[in-house]
Amino acid sequence: MLITINDQRVPADFSHLRSLEEAILELHDKFIPPGQQLFQVHINGEFFSERYPRESRYLNLDEIETLALKTVSDHDMARMILQEAVQQADILCQAIEQSAILFRLAAEDEANHYFSQVLDSLRWLLQVGDCALQVLLEEPTPSPGSQGQIAQYLRQLQGLLDEMLQFCEEEDYIMLADLMEYELRPMVQEWQKIIRHLASP
Repeated sequence: MLITINDQRVPADFSHLRSLEEAILELHDKFIPPGQQLFQVHINGEFFSERYPRESRYLNLDEIETLALKTVSDHDMARMILQEAVQQADILCQAIEQSAILFRLAAEDEANHYFSQVLDSLRWLLQVGDCALQVLLEEPTPSPGSQGQIAQYLRQLQGLLDEMLQFCEEEDYIMLADLMEYELRPMVQEWQKIIRHLASP
């Protein structure tokens, strides 16, 4: 089996391994340097992406003639993640607006469904964004990406979320709708500006 990482041949003997998953783990541990992340896998000249969790565990190495890995730096990976987060922020803003409309129409079941999606999406957006920001903010970054500004933003957002959850528990859906439309949506748009700025090369 011919193995390459970034088009450089890897002098490794994987005869003691059985699956693609085992080979990738060993390559990652021994040949991918710190500061790099696995980005793409090509098997026999074809791009490979798992169609179900841990599919690589069931691919026998005997079926593979060439295994080519591509890596990217931590910073490039962080920027790609942030670019995806920018797109997700647009979808989140639409869900916030739809949920607010439904709360005002007293369509509580459907509104709560959207509200649950909003909270899940917001948690993902902030978690992913925060992880990527930790990588990118290791270097000096001009406004609007300063660490102080981002920390202040996150504190304000947490306070707003606590207030929204309180109104939800009290079933004050009109006030909840107002907070979502007039405060949460602009804050998500501001977060989108921050991550778009940092995602730029």
